[in-house]
Amino acid sequence: MRPEEDRVDIDRILSLPLETGSQEKAAGQSLPSVGRGDLMTYDAAQNNPGRFADLVRRKLNRSLVASLEACVHCGLCADSCHYALARPDDPRMVPAYKADQVRRMYKRIVGWTGRLVPGLVHAKRPASDEDLNRLKNVVFGTCSACRRCTMNCPMGVENAAIVRFARGILADLGIVPEGVFNVSRDQWESGNQMGVSEQDYLETIDWVKEELQAETGDPSIDLPVDVEGCDFMYTINPREVKFDPRSLANAAKIFKLAGESWTLPRWGWDQTNFGLFSGDDRLGGFVARNAYEAAERLKAKRIVISECGHGYRSTRWEGYNWAGYDQKLPTESVVVTIQRYIREGRITVDPSRNPDPVTFHDSCNIARSGDLIAQPRWVLRRVCSDFREMHPNGRENYCCTGGSGLLSMAEYRPLRLEVARIKAEQLKATGAKVLCTMCHNCIDGLNDVVKHYRLDMKVVQVMDLVAGALVAPE
Repeated sequence: MRPEEDRVDIDRILSLPLETGSQEKAAGQSLPSVGRGDLMTYDAAQNNPGRFADLVRRKLNRSLVASLEACVHCGLCADSCHYALARPDDPRMVPAYKADQVRRMYKRIVGWTGRLVPGLVHAKRPASDEDLNRLKNVVFGTCSACRRCTMNCPMGVENAAIVRFARGILADLGIVPEGVFNVSRDQWESGNQMGVSEQDYLETIDWVKEELQAETGDPSIDLPVDVEGCDFMYTINPREVKFDPRSLANAAKIFKLAGESWTLPRWGWDQTNFGLFSGDDRLGGFVARNAYEAAERLKAKRIVISECGHGYRSTRWEGYNWAGYDQKLPTESVVVTIQRYIREGRITVDPSRNPDPVTFHDSCNIARSGDLIAQPRWVLRRVCSDFREMHPNGRENYCCTGGSGLLSMAEYRPLRLEVARIKAEQLKATGAKVLCTMCHNCIDGLNDVVKHYRLDMKVVQVMDLVAGALVAPE
């Protein structure tokens, strides 16, 4: 484990300034998303504390009010948060404290006690842009919105929802980390969060197809695009196109052996949704609608979601509400699809082809927020000869530390890696050599943890192990 001198100065984290270079550049380029008012930029000349108060009143809903009112400050959330567990002497890492930074503003702006006797209930509205910038550093920099505290709160307080609520209001004011602004810009402008052009997308698909045909000697293997009437439309993470097309190749190989009828869409292929992280419901609705409309246009019978935590949560559970869309098509994770293939004998797997000890990391958005826990284990026990659980696991698993968009916020990386000690200890205790997860975001977060804490394990996805265990028909 890393030495104690890695300890981060939290006062420095909470005072990190607002960087506006990317916002000024976007405004100077007259980007359509800025011109339409989709992507908000910071304006110091405006009354931002006043606008913040207006947005609080406008965006509140019953479930948020319940969470803002119900906290009894019992402190149990501290026992569930990897930030608080890694820094037990720092009350600013306790989930209730972080939510209180929003709660005290809510009380002063909306609550009747906070308006009558603010000092008595610690109510205080933001007085300046500096106050809002500090709130930015709290809600973006000191919480991965993993919802583990919610699962362990006796009052059912959704601290992650409070954090997302504050993030969304700050996004409307342009008071966001530069990384959050950049990814949001790319998703508004290109339809995917990594700014992949249609040409690059199609060329990568062609390249993957050629490689697969050469590898398998099968000229009929294909990655079809925009084919109507298939059994399912496959949505992916842009990381699969831009950085790691192996997962796309694995999917094509498995679908071919299973005799599947499938297609990728030309537009609407990005299942990831930065609106979940930034709190921007309009962005969330825009991205989700792209996928739903693509599936309807192609007359697909289902939408299958590749291995991605927040893509799964956004596309399967949250996107309908953000988009106000009457989505009727069934959606499922590709791991559920693979489970069906094995059960029905459509593919044959040999676990001896993955002999190294394997453990599984549950993505927060898939296990805690998506209730998909048994299915990946069912698959892994059939494609690996030595599967071992980490503890805790399932809904109680710890975050990969890169959730809620933290991988895009370089300024908070030192704190993220410091509190990753909890995750590193959990991983080390398994003795596994292979760390499997079903989320591209977790892949990057876990690789950071493995490298920082010098753990002897490689990080893979379920599809990697399934592809490695495939037995081709004779």
